[in-house]
Amino acid sequence: MDTFEIKDEEINVEEIMEKIRENIKKRKESDDYNDGSFEEIEQVFSEISSSRKQSSQELESISSNCNIRNNSYSISSHRPILGNFLVKGRELVHGEVRRYVDPVFQKQSELNYNFLDLLGGTKEVAHDAKEIAETCSNSIEQLKTEIEELEDENKALNHKIKHLNDEVKRLKVESKQLKSEIISDLIKEVELLISAINLDLDNKDRLGEILKSRIKKESESQVMCSSEMADSGINYYEFEERFRGPRESILQHQSNFINYFANRTNVLDIGCGRGEFLELAKDKGIIARGIDVDKDMIDFCKSKGLDVELKDAIEALEEIEDKSLDGIFISQVVEHLSPNYLINMLNLCNMKMKYGSYIIIETVNPLSLFSFANFYIDLSHVKPVHPETLKFLVDMAGFRDVETKFSSPVPPEMRLQKLPNLDNQDEKTPMIEICNQNIDMINNALYGAQDYAIIGKK
Repeated sequence: MDTFEIKDEEINVEEIMEKIRENIKKRKESDDYNDGSFEEIEQVFSEISSSRKQSSQELESISSNCNIRNNSYSISSHRPILGNFLVKGRELVHGEVRRYVDPVFQKQSELNYNFLDLLGGTKEVAHDAKEIAETCSNSIEQLKTEIEELEDENKALNHKIKHLNDEVKRLKVESKQLKSEIISDLIKEVELLISAINLDLDNKDRLGEILKSRIKKESESQVMCSSEMADSGINYYEFEERFRGPRESILQHQSNFINYFANRTNVLDIGCGRGEFLELAKDKGIIARGIDVDKDMIDFCKSKGLDVELKDAIEALEEIEDKSLDGIFISQVVEHLSPNYLINMLNLCNMKMKYGSYIIIETVNPLSLFSFANFYIDLSHVKPVHPETLKFLVDMAGFRDVETKFSSPVPPEMRLQKLPNLDNQDEKTPMIEICNQNIDMINNALYGAQDYAIIGKK
């Protein structure tokens, strides 16, 4: 056990207490304290207290015997006659002896008193040591209490830790089981999904082959029809001049769409006809080129200095690099096409266009009976396309922000006229309003806009 020395000449209680605390702290940190340690310390303090009592009694005895001179000594004799002579003789001898012995006794007495003073200081040291021992004893009792509390807390913590460890083990087991179940379920679902996808792909492959075959036939048929029209001897340029209208009116009409292609450098006009759109684009600084299956139209466009080529739409699109076109304009073309050819053409258009570029498809409006009545004047027309149908096809081809714009209204003089409002309000006024509302409805059905355009953005 660690010890410390107490010197008589420099007793410092605080220093002793600090050393004791440090000693206790070191023992506590090194976990040297146990029940035996406390019993050992208590035994030391008990011995100190017991020895102090014994020392106090010894000091009292020493104090009473410090002076060794016998001052109470007296010389006498029991002899009646010789007694006086003997007393005188003895006193004489005693005096001579004291002359030699008294100095020695004096020094011994002084030494005894000095030693007694020293023992008195030791008594004070013992008293201080007792106080220190009592303080240490109290501190030890407090430490024992704290250690007992810490042991209780440690037991409680160990119990909680054991409980938590058991809970963690249980959760790990449950997690492992759950993970296994989830993986198993996912594998089953993925297998079912893969099976369904494979089946769907097989079906789509078969449908794709069927569609390719039909589209090929339709394309060949379409090209053949176009070739037949071109070789039929009918001058389609003169036909358009007579029935579609002069180029000036078409230029004015198509100017409504030219801003969608502002600053573009690679615009394609499918079915360019007489080149009205190409001429507008050239005037606006837009780089555009056109294709058509009619040689007369191509020759006319070339005479105007326009960049055109005699080529079928699908054939031309297949030769163009993907994502290279920054705009496509198709005017009065889709009504000449079969459904399969139209779908194939729209898909190719989306494939060849850049992101953010526009496609505009204008055609005859079948919702107007006036327009529909004139539809079959053109022998090359296959069938009109409903606005919602064309909008759906453009959307399915992958275009976004698809919108419909109606144009070419029937002149007012060709529409049903409304009843005039009477100057005087009477019972006929409501009837006139109802009639005019009905006339508006009839006009919209019979004399609606002659054309419409579907506008989509890639």
